Amino acid sequence: MQGQDVVGSDDHKLGTVVDERDGCTVVEMGHVFKSRHAIPDDFLHEFDGVLRATVSREIVEDSPKVEDDGFDVNAVKLHYGLLEVHVVDPDPDERDAETEGVQHGVDPAPSERVATLGGAGDPALEPPEGLDPADSSTFGGIPRTNVSRNDRSTKP
Repeated sequence: MQGQDVVGSDDHKLGTVVDERDGCTVVEMGHVFKSRHAIPDDFLHEFDGVLRATVSREIVEDSPKVEDDGFDVNAVKLHYGLLEVHVVDPDPDERDAETEGVQHGVDPAPSERVATLGGAGDPALEPPEGLDPADSSTFGGIPRTNVSRNDRSTKP
């Protein structure tokens, strides 16, 4: 296959085959600024004497480049969706610094942060007395000095 042209699913020429290894075909793309990209063999098929890829030129251009005849096969397969990444949540019953601290009577950091914010009855969080939040003559507890004459509020 070396030296054979590869055409993408969008009928654009992708480049020329320069190497085959690790279940991938390395294609050299570009005329002046050349770059090499690996395409998994699962996406290449010969049809009417032409090697065709079942992916577009854009997808191949966005794939990891082959540098100095080396490439990460897993990164290439991940790009083309041939590898699945499974994210595993940590075991909620697994012991860590927080659960150890709670066991020994130490509040975990999130509880301490919430406690420093205060709560019901905390004067830093309560609005000043005597201000009605629905009063149109105040904004955020600050009396407005330039109330327009067209103010139609029913409050004095």
